[in-house]
Amino acid sequence: MKNYYQEDIDFKIGYFQESAPVPYPKNNDLWMVPARKQNYQWQIFVGKNYMRLFQQQDLHAELKCKLAFICAWGLPFKKDADLVGEIELFTYPHNRDVLDIGWRVSETWFTFLMVDDFLINLRGNYDLMRHLKKHDC
Repeated sequence: MKNYYQEDIDFKIGYFQESAPVPYPKNNDLWMVPARKQNYQWQIFVGKNYMRLFQQQDLHAELKCKLAFICAWGLPFKKDADLVGEIELFTYPHNRDVLDIGWRVSETWFTFLMVDDFLINLRGNYDLMRHLKKHDC
């Protein structure tokens, strides 16, 4: 018997797979970077149509630290099935200051706040490859 509830969640979440970082309106030096945890793997959306995959143990130390703070706060979050649009990944639902850390959106989705240099570092060769394709190198 098919689990239609899970199929509906997967269909809705499929729209979020093209997520990309967005400037943080409260601080122009930060980016809101969507991330999704599935089992022990992280999908970090570091550019338009570009996602980096990390195993839990390979996640950068700075992200592990941010994650520890987010989880320690224990703030409520939505179920994945209750997400209605990608905008929710970039809407902080609480009145608490997130500093430069981020927040938990749902069961599997998180939004991390990152400075330019860290985001560029996570992208790896993405910017170089985009430049090479743009100039037909």
